[in-house]
Amino acid sequence: MMAAAKACRGRIGGVLTSFVGRPVSELDTPAVVIDLDALERNIASMAKDIVGRGCGWRPHAKAHKSPAIAHKQIAAGAHGIAVAKVGEAEVFAANGVRDILIANQIVGPVKTRRLAELCHHADVAVAVDNPDNVRELEAAAKAAGTRPRVVIEVDTGMERCGVQPGEQAVNLAKQIADCANLRFAGVMAWEGQAMAMQPGPERDAEIVRACRSLVETAEAIRAQGIPVEIVSAGGTGTYLVSAGVEGVTEVQAGGGIFGDPVYRDLGARVEPALSLVTTCISRPAPDRIVVDAGRKTIDPSLRPPVPKGITTNYTISLSAEHGRIFLDAPCETPRVGDRVEFWVGYGDQCTHLHEYIYGVRNGVVETVWPVAARGRLQ
Repeated sequence: MMAAAKACRGRIGGVLTSFVGRPVSELDTPAVVIDLDALERNIASMAKDIVGRGCGWRPHAKAHKSPAIAHKQIAAGAHGIAVAKVGEAEVFAANGVRDILIANQIVGPVKTRRLAELCHHADVAVAVDNPDNVRELEAAAKAAGTRPRVVIEVDTGMERCGVQPGEQAVNLAKQIADCANLRFAGVMAWEGQAMAMQPGPERDAEIVRACRSLVETAEAIRAQGIPVEIVSAGGTGTYLVSAGVEGVTEVQAGGGIFGDPVYRDLGARVEPALSLVTTCISRPAPDRIVVDAGRKTIDPSLRPPVPKGITTNYTISLSAEHGRIFLDAPCETPRVGDRVEFWVGYGDQCTHLHEYIYGVRNGVVETVWPVAARGRLQ
């Protein structure tokens, strides 16, 4: 018994918290590391840019899946968070986050029952775009004795989910407003089609057009005597424009807090904060470096990681457990056993693969945050 207690001491789950207070160089690898100073500057910058445009901030938590980071965003001015799944909402609610938008359709008896029961513990809103889904949400809420908020997803050009702007949305709003066990809260959209456009006037115009379409739909619903509290749009790739569109009440920009190259290239005013620490495990040739991190550690499909400290041209290839860096010119370093650190290309495709994020300040591990909502796909 004493031995078992001693073995468990200093652990969060299965990770030793004895890393806290130690240099980042002592971490076992691969490890996802966040520069706390940069993270806090990014959170402050995004909050200032959004609130300064007269808009509310509801950051999407899919990038970090960490309640600790969500609470930092709320402390900086966010009024709540957005998630994609009921399972994620359950995790954040259990960790003290109250205002949660599930920016997705929740369909089927199991999920709608869980959603309705969760409303005993948090003020949850859910997106809809189908009358049958409204009816099953109403039935689940009645059985649970709760009244979830509901927002209508509007397709403003993304061509994913959502009803068409205008009459279709108005008719669905009327149905929701007539439900005794649901609270109609507003409308939402994601102008994600603009992400594929080059930054510039045409892209900005498309963001404005899409957001105005959403605002006009909200006005059409209000004209029917139905209050619209939430008009939710925007992600990190568009928030600098969408947050300034009159009538948009909140934006869901969240991933930018990591300062990914994906978002910096789209104009987000953030700095790199998230990195992946690996170990060089093989140097089979002077022009090849092999590290202990592959696709099970980081998904390179949208943007590959960027190795720090490599000055020659290179290409990267990832298999399941190995990362290979092919150099245009041979070099002696790193040697086997040396650390190789990468900037994460796109945080959404990295953090969810890890159980913990190590928060580092001035080269020292200050905190270890569980990625508590990882794997919550239902």
